[in-house]
Amino acid sequence: MRVLNIEDDTFKHNDICKALSGCGIKDIEWSNNLAEGWKQIKNSIDSNNPYDLIITDMYYPGEPGGREEQSGDVLIDRVIKNKITIPVILCSSVNLKYPEIYGCVYYSRERNWEADMQKLVNSLVAG
Repeated sequence: MRVLNIEDDTFKHNDICKALSGCGIKDIEWSNNLAEGWKQIKNSIDSNNPYDLIITDMYYPGEPGGREEQSGDVLIDRVIKNKITIPVILCSSVNLKYPEIYGCVYYSRERNWEADMQKLVNSLVAG
């Protein structure tokens, strides 16, 4: 399974990689802003090698070196409007619900968020 993680926090990205590794997933690409992440998504589709899963935070820069904004919401809207069928998991420290995407994980070191992530990923892999 090939995953794109769009996340501006290096520590959180590493935590997500560890959780995915627990599902046997090692092919994880990373972007820390919306512009580059969107380009990676479009390039993967254009080259007939789309990602199997997109994981996005809610708050990160819209462009390299930019300020943090609600880029995850923009990404989700773009995926929906462009009819992109790649499943999206929102992994955010803000407990949000988006019924139009594959799933949401409330990221907090105070809870076992990894189990939530692994449950979603394992159900996706199982089909």
